[in-house]
Amino acid sequence: MRPRLAVLSIALLLGLAGVVSACGGDDDNEPTTLHTDLQVILEDVVARGVTPGIALAVTSDEGPTWMGAAGVGDVEQKLPMSAQHHFRAGSILKTLVATAVLQSVERGTISLDDTLTERLPSSVTDRIPNAETITVAMLLGHRAGVAEWVTNEKIQAIVSDPEHIWTLDEILGVVETQSPTFPPGAGYSYSNTHYVLLGEILSAAEGRSWRDIVRERVIQRAGLSQTQLPEAGDLGCPTPCARGYVPLDEGLADLTFVDPSMAGASGGHALVTTVSDLTTFFRQLRAGALFERAATLETMLAFQSAVDPESRQLGYGLGVMQLESNGVVSIGHLGSTAGYQSFMLYVPKTGRYITGYINVMGDLAAVLVPILDRAGRP
Repeated sequence: MRPRLAVLSIALLLGLAGVVSACGGDDDNEPTTLHTDLQVILEDVVARGVTPGIALAVTSDEGPTWMGAAGVGDVEQKLPMSAQHHFRAGSILKTLVATAVLQSVERGTISLDDTLTERLPSSVTDRIPNAETITVAMLLGHRAGVAEWVTNEKIQAIVSDPEHIWTLDEILGVVETQSPTFPPGAGYSYSNTHYVLLGEILSAAEGRSWRDIVRERVIQRAGLSQTQLPEAGDLGCPTPCARGYVPLDEGLADLTFVDPSMAGASGGHALVTTVSDLTTFFRQLRAGALFERAATLETMLAFQSAVDPESRQLGYGLGVMQLESNGVVSIGHLGSTAGYQSFMLYVPKTGRYITGYINVMGDLAAVLVPILDRAGRP
């Protein structure tokens, strides 16, 4: 679902001891207080009740990874959070799906200029307004104007029946009742429907499931041993697994186990991973290790204006966000799904990768802003 930095106030969805592990310095020559400062931030957000638990990984291209955590990964059992816990990464999956689509572009299987009507059957495209002029590039950059299918009504349905397996027919049924946000290519509007359609395009073009393609060409190629894309109907989460919570009037609702079909290739509960695996993925992506040509990464990171003050977003490329917080610019992606909010970012100013999550639907800004403020300084 749509990632937000500010408080997520969707009414329908909506001082514990710190734990820290370290694997060396941020780079070989940095005897600074960076890691101590970050651990203080983690413990502070837990003490202030922002989240039950939080985990973070910080690294650079010059050194090993530091990982920290605070709070609990299981409120009922009072089990401490660790940086090794698995979690649901939400819309961060969009970057992995975009990577797989661009790999298919490199292979000549898909073109960025292909339209929906050229790639999908009429049983799908007849239900999407302007399908004949919507291109793959527009879908990747959220510039197709296709309406959002994750409405408040659907969020209520997900909370009421988290094990429900969502079908493409159900998703299209929501989309076809709404008007397009704007004509294709005329603006920017974040919509999970765009990436649901990209998953369908990828599957049709390659002749197999988009999950299989992302597993083989992204997850396995990047060496992400702790990352999974469970099939629809598989609600499992590997041990240790941080439980995800949604604040309701009666307290915290545990929504750890929502079917991974709930948002398709756009994210939701589809991607199960760890902070260290996300760091590995984004380092390899930026290094060009997941593409055959340098020009492909340049195309992915060619940001167009996509200003969203609520999320502090400046631009959006092809599956990658450009953010700015208090003068600190970062690139990557945010993730949000029932019970989890996450981030996978690179800070060019200091050359640092920052990946982490909180296990509650709440105020991600209270967490990410101070982290970026510190990560943007020596």
